[in-house]
Amino acid sequence: MYIKATAKSKALMRGADFHVILPYHDGYPDAKRPYPTLYFLPGFSASAEEIVFALPLRQMSALYGVAIVVPDGENAFYTDHPDRAFRMGEYAGKELVEITRKMFPCLSHEREDTFIGGISMGGYGALYNGLRFRNTFSKIIALSPSVSLYDLICGHDFMFPAGVFTNVCGSREDYLASELNLDRFYAEVPKEEIPELYLCCGQQDGLVVDAVNRFVGVLDRRGVPYIYRKGDGNHELDYWERHLDDAFSFLAGIEPGTKNRLVLGDFG
Repeated sequence: MYIKATAKSKALMRGADFHVILPYHDGYPDAKRPYPTLYFLPGFSASAEEIVFALPLRQMSALYGVAIVVPDGENAFYTDHPDRAFRMGEYAGKELVEITRKMFPCLSHEREDTFIGGISMGGYGALYNGLRFRNTFSKIIALSPSVSLYDLICGHDFMFPAGVFTNVCGSREDYLASELNLDRFYAEVPKEEIPELYLCCGQQDGLVVDAVNRFVGVLDRRGVPYIYRKGDGNHELDYWERHLDDAFSFLAGIEPGTKNRLVLGDFG
């Protein structure tokens, strides 16, 4: 079941659209309620509607028995700017969870059933806000995540308008010293508090692969467990679609490629 909804957001100080996919009445066996839920964040320049229809998220929801909520990211990298009355990180990682749980009583309220994920900019948003709101989320999936905003924006300025980095992060010095710097953030939080992690990145992905490999090195040095899938691929829908089944298997706690996923991956 697919629903487009609008609700007033205190964090954004306006009404905001989001998209909801429920594993119910979609041609597959209906999943057991309450549904585990993935809050899935789009990348830079991509709207929620684009992602919902460009990737087989509805099929993944039905096959794995997980609800999916997709907000718009608005090219803000899911960060907070209270001076502008714009707290996109708080919206995606906290308020949207509260709103959807009230609107849809079929969603689980348990941490073990609540996940966050995303693609590229959304992968950054998932890793950042998944750790910020680690009492809410038990698992994070990050597909080709933009783990270093400085490397991405300032290293590929042909893609981004002048001032994007400063607008999002402030100065380079401010960014490196803050929790927006994921290398720093994940090095400082007690490792037992870090949600379970799944990352994937194509090894021909010139936008983010070097930063992702460096970030994985940070996790290794701290002894933080994770799953990291590589393989051939660029920063493209084809690569992400090929890894969705693997990512949802991780969320369900079952082996990738298992058939009859709704039966075998029954989340308890």
